[in-house]
Amino acid sequence: MNVEMNLWILRLAGLICVGLVVANFVAAPRLGYGRNLAGAGNLVRQIFYVHCGYIVMLISGLAILCLGWPGLFLEEGMGRVVSGFFAVFWGSRVVVQLTYYDKAERRKERLWDVFFLLVFLTLAAIFATATFTNL
Repeated sequence: MNVEMNLWILRLAGLICVGLVVANFVAAPRLGYGRNLAGAGNLVRQIFYVHCGYIVMLISGLAILCLGWPGLFLEEGMGRVVSGFFAVFWGSRVVVQLTYYDKAERRKERLWDVFFLLVFLTLAAIFATATFTNL
């Protein structure tokens, strides 16, 4: 695969990440975060929201890098390490969805389940490709 194609694919990953950031803000009211956390202790609720915030910041940063400087992911050394990290990061997200999330809930929301599986598989494949391109 040539460099220009890899850069285009990494920019696509950036757009997908922008979509995931938006999805996080849509998910909070749809899944009733506040309502479901109402019985949790204050510290648990705070930790949950902080974790959500950090995940959104991480994905936002990844989107910015992919859209603005996709070539960084293709550089020897640190670029390949970061690409490899994100390949494992998104690949593990697929594993979590398939093995940890409640199967009955996944069946009730089958369209979203399949959609997000494809999103995370795509991101894992893009970063794996960036990791091993031109080695």
